[in-house]
Amino acid sequence: MTPDHNPDFTFRPLIRSDLPLLCDWLNRPHLQQCWRRGEITLSEVEDKYLPRVIGDDDARPFLEYLDDQAVGYIQYYLVAEGSDDYWPDIPGSGVVGTDQFLADGNQLGQGLGTAMLSRFVEFLMQDLELTEIRVDPLRDNIRAIRCYTKVGFLDDKEFTTPDGLSLLMIFKREDIKQ
Repeated sequence: MTPDHNPDFTFRPLIRSDLPLLCDWLNRPHLQQCWRRGEITLSEVEDKYLPRVIGDDDARPFLEYLDDQAVGYIQYYLVAEGSDDYWPDIPGSGVVGTDQFLADGNQLGQGLGTAMLSRFVEFLMQDLELTEIRVDPLRDNIRAIRCYTKVGFLDDKEFTTPDGLSLLMIFKREDIKQ
């Protein structure tokens, strides 16, 4: 099922007062199933995400909004600055990775994730120095892989991360349809 209209997502940088909401979201069953991390406390969320909020981390976090309502989380980061535990190679500058989720499990399967990620790719590609965007879904996360494929990410290779067998998928600037 696809949305009955073209949803217009906007993105607002994550702020400290958003962390309790983020903690609630991260403990929802559909996210626990995909991320396999177990229950997370507010203190753990603060430890991980507060450095991102204040700019002491390479990740740039945002809340996703649809019709003025926060509906999810999305972030990007320079792959070259990330951990080589999560990438089969560390490319040069101009390559970012992204992670995202919809907060409400009832909104899955409606095309909203695809619309949200498409809008974020447009947002990121405004940076003319950006050459590619990478994602690394777990190999058994078929829903995410389907979403990335619809947006235009192409399979590159399977590799193992600390989270398990993953699929490197890449969206290249040169593949943008004019």
